[in-house]
Amino acid sequence: MTERKNAWRDPLRFAMNARPGKAGTALLFAALMAAFCLLAGKLCAGMEGALVIAACGTLGAAILTAFAWRALGGEDMPVLVLLCTAALAMLAVGAHLALLDVKPGRYTKVLEPMLTDMWNYELVTAMAWEDGAWSGMHLIVMALLSRIEHFSWLYAVKLFDLLCQCVAAGAVLRLALQRGAKVYGALAAMFACVLAPTMLENAGVWAQSDATFAMLTLWGLALLLDDHPLAGCVLWGLALGTKLQCAFLFPLLIVLFMKNRVQLRHILALAAAAFLCQIAIVLDGQGLTSLVTRYAVQLEDARWELGLSDGMPNVYKLMNVASTREFSGMGLYLGIAGALLVVAALLRTRRDLTNDTLLLGALLLACGLPLILPQMNARSWYLAGMLAFACAGNARRMIAAGLIEFISLCAYMASIFGFDVVPAVPLALMAIGTAVLVLLELLDAILQKKDGEALRA
Repeated sequence: MTERKNAWRDPLRFAMNARPGKAGTALLFAALMAAFCLLAGKLCAGMEGALVIAACGTLGAAILTAFAWRALGGEDMPVLVLLCTAALAMLAVGAHLALLDVKPGRYTKVLEPMLTDMWNYELVTAMAWEDGAWSGMHLIVMALLSRIEHFSWLYAVKLFDLLCQCVAAGAVLRLALQRGAKVYGALAAMFACVLAPTMLENAGVWAQSDATFAMLTLWGLALLLDDHPLAGCVLWGLALGTKLQCAFLFPLLIVLFMKNRVQLRHILALAAAAFLCQIAIVLDGQGLTSLVTRYAVQLEDARWELGLSDGMPNVYKLMNVASTREFSGMGLYLGIAGALLVVAALLRTRRDLTNDTLLLGALLLACGLPLILPQMNARSWYLAGMLAFACAGNARRMIAAGLIEFISLCAYMASIFGFDVVPAVPLALMAIGTAVLVLLELLDAILQKKDGEALRA
């Protein structure tokens, strides 16, 4: 009787505090997504393929909302909380849709000519495009997009990246929960991955597609930490066949192997997935050698075309004169040595390795290696940015995440617009300081016993 009286007296408050249950949650979800689709369709009415844009935007909002509601335990939460998280998901997607009409020079000079040329060839040939800057899933996606007619290729590239970024944000949510974060902190990390300026600029302003390899890498890491080594290694294999930067996290495989969490067959599955991801190169008749050496060709071309740094504020920005011939090899050796030091520190600790410690190790590898390795570009901290959001659980980690985002944004501004927000040398020093901050946090996690689920020995 009391509940009925409250419902009649203040129906809005009663409705916002109600727990909808499973059926009510499903109906609310469907109603919200339908409303967003109609609104997006109306706002995009003057754009080419408005219905497709609205459908893709709705799918992205649905992905984010589903991840958020599942983490919250949807049917047990008040309607107001569900509405707020859905509104955040719609806002994030809307921010990306607002940038669809931005046509960067990279699209005009690189993507559009490549898609036009791909359209003139068979699909298999397009998937094995002989361009050293592309490989794996990127080529497969671009080849499929080249078959699209009566719809803007620019929109297609950005919408695909939007969907990948939403799925990658779900992986960040899961990683944050795995390290022991509270639900609302994990949700903040997820939404930061789609609302951060660098995440918006990557595809919306630059027409890049780094979310593809980040999605595969982060979900692979989440599955590895959740005792699904085969699925995790397969995803890492697909990521390896897509972009070499995912290999920043591969030293963790040594730790997981030594802790009996990963077996040799899982690593072989990783190699097989990377091979199958680029099998079109062999089917097109270019030969197995072309498949195996594609990344070597990319690195060799970058070595002479880009020099030691392609916009990444790393140690080479501190050098007035540096020989590409000498420091390219030295940087590679130092990067390998640094990665092995992280592995040794994780293996030598007498404390139980928690998921939190392993995530900090992954973050240190992702943000530290680009500072040492040569030919790193302005987007080399894309993966580190997402991992930083997943790890941000105290003041020092939040500062590190903020610095990674700020430094990446400065690098983006210099590469896209030619505008130096901060001079190169101070920015490089800030980047090195950020890596040291992450290192200190990792040392604390190794040397001090942390609460949480321990890694099985």
